[in-house]
Amino acid sequence: MKITTLALVGPSQHGVRMHASALAHHTPHAERIEGEITEILPRLLASEGPVHFHFTDRIFGHNAHDASGTVERIAAHRPVSVTLHDIPQPSDGHAFTARCAGYARVVEAASTVIVSSEYERDLLIRHSGLPTDTPVHVDPLPIDRAPALEVVSDPLGFVNTPTVGLLGFIYPGKGHARVLSALASSDHSADVAALGRPSDGHQDLVAEFEERAGAQGRRFHVTGFLAEEQLTAAARSVTVPVVAPEHVSASGSVGRWIASGRRPIVTRHPFFEELRDRAPWALTLTDDLPSALNAALENPASTWIDARDWNDSDVPSTAHAARTQWSRLSAADPNLQPHGPSNARSTTSAEVPPAKPGAPSESPVTP
Repeated sequence: MKITTLALVGPSQHGVRMHASALAHHTPHAERIEGEITEILPRLLASEGPVHFHFTDRIFGHNAHDASGTVERIAAHRPVSVTLHDIPQPSDGHAFTARCAGYARVVEAASTVIVSSEYERDLLIRHSGLPTDTPVHVDPLPIDRAPALEVVSDPLGFVNTPTVGLLGFIYPGKGHARVLSALASSDHSADVAALGRPSDGHQDLVAEFEERAGAQGRRFHVTGFLAEEQLTAAARSVTVPVVAPEHVSASGSVGRWIASGRRPIVTRHPFFEELRDRAPWALTLTDDLPSALNAALENPASTWIDARDWNDSDVPSTAHAARTQWSRLSAADPNLQPHGPSNARSTTSAEVPPAKPGAPSESPVTP
């Protein structure tokens, strides 16, 4: 049997491709192909060996119908396995039905299907019209501890006042508006720092958030895209880290905070509850964001992970996640053929106990 090719699809700064690339980096024996889908599709169609994709419809086509059609074309020529991201959910609005149908087609075309959380699996099965016994593996997103860095108090000019930070693309529903609303009643003179850049088509949000912050006597900082070491330094420099999205399937932002040694305040959501149950030391879940922000601004030490609490068995490293992925792809298990009868159930790695239309969702790695 020919070795599986790892296809790293999408723009180089897109979170899904960055995640796929990180796993591929720890799988040096695997063949790989990388680039935008339009660039590499001819090569994908010309080969016959198995290929694995990290799939989100937003990087495989203009819409969910086109994206799933691309996967079906490839699957007609060679065996395809997929890790699904940005699972459709009702908050997608008018695109929800089309996205559900597209993801169902991808699942039916694939020999092996992986998602990153039980919540994602439930969404996929519940809304995509798939049989409840559809075999879907659940392998949690990896979190790697950043190298021990000296805490830089002012790498990006935040030193004059405390800062409440959000990490990743700026787009509707990411959480910036929620944080500004939560701070409206606060007596703390904290600014808001967006560690990232606006997603394409949403540059206008910066002016809107600057105006809202200004009305409260605050500043709204935007760093632009940050490279790896810059992002870690910035994550360690803000006073209070927050993850407060309206649309979540599996969030890379929370993982980046944790990797940087921060214990972010996180608004309640099934995915975050799932992570909290595995790693309670890694985040602070809240139903009252204004009160949680006030408490953290008064006690910033509560937003740092005590190194003595870090437990590698609670969250997989990228190297571990890469080994798990490769074992999935290397297994010749007839029960994982989607078109045949199967009693298989969702599985989680044995070793390791949504967005509005046109906007990025909570992809695994968020620039």
